[in-house]
Amino acid sequence: MSDNKPTILYPFRLRDSLTGKWHRARWKASAQEIAEHHGEWVIDGPLVVYGALGLTSDFMLRKPPAEPVRLFMHPQCEMPPAIDKVERFLTLMFLRRHVTYCIRSRRFAQAQGAAKLHRELARG
Repeated sequence: MSDNKPTILYPFRLRDSLTGKWHRARWKASAQEIAEHHGEWVIDGPLVVYGALGLTSDFMLRKPPAEPVRLFMHPQCEMPPAIDKVERFLTLMFLRRHVTYCIRSRRFAQAQGAAKLHRELARG
């Protein structure tokens, strides 16, 4: 396409050599390419002309890499949400009961984590 000549492509049908059935191709190709690679074929539709745009119309094998996106590991730590008094009260009540449940069911590590979160919320 870089030689400033328009490219002419045709939709086509080709005959399967085993079954003898006609199948519509999923791509468009020039008449020369169709004749080289396929046995029995017919053009099936209007041609499509792609005009050359000079050097900008060349096929690019790979897209240029996109800018890397900065990922935040813990975005909630940078801007903690505001908690109103009712939410805070309900959370503290739940954590108190959860700590009691964890200790009674002998889940001491979970109880320590919940107690630590309870202390942080009670302070703030």
